[in-house]
Amino acid sequence: MKRSFWVFAPMLLLANTDDLAGDEAGADPIPLSTASAQDFVPGGWYLERSVVGDLNADGLSDIVLIMRQNDPKLLIDNEGLGRDRYDSNPRTILVALKQSDGGYLRIAQNDQIIPVISSATMDDPIGDAGDGSLSLVKGVMRLRIGFWASAGAWQMFNRTFSFRLNDRRLRLIGYDNYYVHRGSGELKTTSINYLTRRKKSQNGSIEDTHVPEVWSKISRKPLILFDNIGDGFDFDPDRN
Repeated sequence: MKRSFWVFAPMLLLANTDDLAGDEAGADPIPLSTASAQDFVPGGWYLERSVVGDLNADGLSDIVLIMRQNDPKLLIDNEGLGRDRYDSNPRTILVALKQSDGGYLRIAQNDQIIPVISSATMDDPIGDAGDGSLSLVKGVMRLRIGFWASAGAWQMFNRTFSFRLNDRRLRLIGYDNYYVHRGSGELKTTSINYLTRRKKSQNGSIEDTHVPEVWSKISRKPLILFDNIGDGFDFDPDRN
């Protein structure tokens, strides 16, 4: 059973760069514009993953970067359950538009949406960041994160956030959540289209051969800015 949907829409908007010049990742400020993608990476960080695509329909290849801090002190040794060592270095996602002169202009950044690994039993929320967790296709940027722990938690879930330029800012237009309780077999799915304000929910069990779909309308709210979404594990569409 396919439990998610995507929203596609053409983008003809330009980026708004107001209020971005002061953003930082770690100690070094990230520049507003650069000649190359690598030039966005601050000292003490490294480029973990990048994808390209046309975000604003101008025919140029825009970029989305996942950058990660490289602090040895945040490599945690563990003598209990789980891995012998885990990496608690944080990540940040940066979005930049390609310019006609060949450089890039930063339009959005989020330092929290990818959760930090906080336990030796917790899987990496985006794995190796090369399995499709991040994409930029047909003007829509998608980030998929997942939670699974070998001990200490029964729940497991994956969430996909979909964004596109809207009113010159990168905003959340779609949210999909697939949740399973490994003990009881409880199954919950949620798919929200913030543009049409329609929500699809399913509640059942992994043993069910068919889980009914329930459609509803959500209240009209301003679309959430990519920059303003906090920890992706804490996101709650009923509150945000």
